[in-house]
Formats: sequence, C-alpha cells, structure tokens
Amino acid sequence: MLAWLIPFVAYCLPMDSLPSPITELNLHRTQYFPQYHVASQNLYVTVRKAAKTDEELFVAHWNGRHFDAPAPIEAINRENNEGTPSISQDGKTLYFSACEYPNSFGGCDLYESQWMGASWSKPKNLGFLINSHEWEGQPHISPDGAKLYFSSDRLGGFGKRDIWVSEKDEQGRWNTPKNVGNLINSNEDEQGPYILASKSVFIYSSSKAGGKGGLDYYQTPYPIISGEKPEAIQLLNTANHDAGISIGPEDDSYFISRKSTESERELDIAQVWISPETWLKAPVKRIQFDSLHFESIQFANNAWNLTDPIPDCLRNLAKYLHENPAQFIDIEGHTDDIGNASNNQILSEKRALSVKMQLIKLGISADRMQTRGLGNTVPKEKLDRQKNRRIEIKLR
Repeated sequence: MLAWLIPFVAYCLPMDSLPSPITELNLHRTQYFPQYHVASQNLYVTVRKAAKTDEELFVAHWNGRHFDAPAPIEAINRENNEGTPSISQDGKTLYFSACEYPNSFGGCDLYESQWMGASWSKPKNLGFLINSHEWEGQPHISPDGAKLYFSSDRLGGFGKRDIWVSEKDEQGRWNTPKNVGNLINSNEDEQGPYILASKSVFIYSSSKAGGKGGLDYYQTPYPIISGEKPEAIQLLNTANHDAGISIGPEDDSYFISRKSTESERELDIAQVWISPETWLKAPVKRIQFDSLHFESIQFANNAWNLTDPIPDCLRNLAKYLHENPAQFIDIEGHTDDIGNASNNQILSEKRALSVKMQLIKLGISADRMQTRGLGNTVPKEKLDRQKNRRIEIKLR
C-alpha cells in the first residue's frame, strides 16, 4: 500500500506562518502529497475517501482566488492504490505510483501517462530497470525532465526505503537507477523527494535518528553535491510524519499535508508561507582546472594578438586563479612549422605574453605567471597547422 500516513496527535509548529488548511480541498478522510503545476494551475493530490478505501489521484484547479473542488482523475484511477503524482514542467507527462496495477512487476510500481489534450493516456509501466519486485513509490521528475527521483526498498539500499535516481539516455530511455548515497539515505526510511528549483534545493523526508519524530523534512543543495551533508528543515518539522511538499501559486507559499483538526479527517492539505531565509544557500561552484580547455585560443598565421571576443576559457582561468590564490601557472606558446626556427621562437614567446597580459587585465598578478615560447618544436598535430598555433597552460 502507498500510504504511510496514520492519525497522529496534535502538533505545534513554530514557523513564519502556521499551516492554514484549505477548506475547498479537504473534502475526504485523507488528502496528502500535494503537487502544484504552475503552468496549468492544477494541484494534484493523493486522496483516501474513507478509512479503508484505496488511494486515488485527484486534481483541483486554482482560479486565482480559490481552488475548484477536487475531482478524481478517471483515466488513471483503478481498483487499487494510485498516488504521489509528479508532473513534467511542460505539463505533458504525469508520473505516479500504483499498487497491483496492470503490468505491475510486483508490489507498487512507477508509471507514466501522457496528456492528450482532453485526458490522460493509458498509463505505461516505466519498465524493469525502474521497477523491481520490491516497493517503488513517490516519483519526482527533475525540472529538465532528465532525472527521475523516487523511493524504494529494493536491494542495494542502506536501510528500509531509500531515495534513488534514474537518468535518461540520449534515446530518452531511463537508465538503471542509482542510490543517491548515504549522506541522504540512512538505515531508516527516506521518502518524498522534491526539487525546489527556484531555491536550488532538494527536499526529502527521513525517519533517521535525531529528528523530531516520524518522518522529518531535510534539505540539501541541488544539483546534489557529493559530500554535502543535508540539514533538517526545523521550521517545518513536528513530532508527526512530515513528508510531501510543493510550491504554491503565490511567492513563498507552499502546500503541505498536516494532521487535521477535524475528528472525521486524518490529513488535510494546508498552505504555509516560508521565508526565503529558511532555504539553504547553494554553495558557489568552484572551477576545477581539469575542466578547463584552451583550444579556443586561436591565432592567425604569423600573429600573436588574441582575437575578440576574449575566449571564455581565459575568463574561467582567471576565476580559477582568483579562487586559488596560492596557485601559479606556466603559459606556453607554440607555432606551426612555417618560417624559420628563430622567428617561430620569438612568435611563440609573444603569444604566451599576449595571454599573460590578458590575465593581468582580469586581475591576476603578473608574478603568478611565467611565460615561455617553444616555437614549432612540440607540434600537437603534424598535419594541422591551425592546431599547432596554440597556447598550453600548466599548473606549477
């Protein structure tokens, strides 16, 4: 079964604004895992109409003032459980999880459906690479549509349910999923992956030790950075299960599900406003020297001046040197084999000096750079003179 949520005691939540239940959305026993799609202004939710009924997918439209009454997605819902939807950014693909569904590999699997203009298409199982004989659920598609995150208790994890990710290949096929690692996953449950693209943050929930109780929200920079330890979102976490979050239609507004204050309901969809300061600041991505390539530095025959515009690789090299103030470099100039050796030696020295002068203009101290010319003594390509008229830069 998809549901992990059961009734819990009342909560107390210190935050920018307390969750405000949205009356027109909370018509059934349980509603949770809200997913708002900005372009269509539709809010997708998982619903259980009564205590022992199966889960279904519902959708409600935001008309600018309030939501229309949620309606079941008839093209998706079957006899058993369907839930935890995720919509592609263009609104054309719906990803969801379903249990004992047609073409299932066992337990709960992940499916996709295409928007056909008036309805969703017949759902398609995402295949044996994504789905195992174990439990797969709670998919979330990345904004660029290239990565699919989900929770699973398949073999190869660190505990109970872990978060996994699959990437599309050049033919648009999903590759074998990879575990996102033991900084995010623990020996307990990890669920509800969600990319908050506007803040460059990856949100998920975990029941690992050290939380406030049940599942708690955590965040880490997105794209996920190896070695970056996630942080608990303390302002959102309670002693209850906290999982499932989505942006809202207004700035700094979000949808979450919370224990209902009404005795006849378990969970309600609520709206909350969260200060931007709550979210992690994405670390500045430092340039790695190994990623720099200098083939774009080209010279005309018998010329040493850099052409306009200045190649981006030199700007990136300057940034790298600013980020690494103790680093020194050697700049080597080269020529082709046209002309005599003496003239080529002088020409190669001028080319190296031209690059040094440009880096000085970009704020790099001259004493951190040493230049030398090698003439035509070290060709890169014997039959390609253009490639031999080049610059090579080395660390020292």
